[in-house]
Amino acid sequence: MVLSAEAISSIEQATKLMVNARSVSVFTGAGISVESGIPDFRSPGGLWERYDPFEYCNYDRFKERPEMFWRMARELVMDVHCKLGGSRDEALRTGEFRIAEPNPAHRAIVDLEKLGIVSGVVTQNIDGLHRIAGSKKVIELHGNDRTCTCMTCRYQVPQSEVVRQWSEFQRENPTASIETDGFVPKHVGE
Repeated sequence: MVLSAEAISSIEQATKLMVNARSVSVFTGAGISVESGIPDFRSPGGLWERYDPFEYCNYDRFKERPEMFWRMARELVMDVHCKLGGSRDEALRTGEFRIAEPNPAHRAIVDLEKLGIVSGVVTQNIDGLHRIAGSKKVIELHGNDRTCTCMTCRYQVPQSEVVRQWSEFQRENPTASIETDGFVPKHVGE
């Protein structure tokens, strides 16, 4: 990759500021995870073009019609799986999905933490890639997709439990479509 003189100058300025700062926090959003295979929600064809976040991510709507949120969430899982080279049919048949891994940007932040330059990460992303990369102090503003929590009793299960239920549902309903099947994970109890 060839960088422009302007880009090099910006990097040099940022480096000086970081080295001379008492504390540096890194704030990230969707852009950092695109290279890992997670599509930007706002770009053309992105999740927000297909699913209005004011409808699908509204807590009152979630309580009334949880299947709306789970439709959107499963489409996101499928988008990532397909972007990483997986096939829709195979994933629905096997219940195995390709998942995003940290990329060089996530690892560079970890390196800066180890050098004592970065003191923490604040992210809007739910992908958990900063923690997986090894960042120690991470604030995930919107939570993460690694667990699911019952909103009534607060019991928490790993994401794999929801994927297991989805896969089982798909095997029992092979002609079901994400758009219309009404799937909502069942409470597994404590």
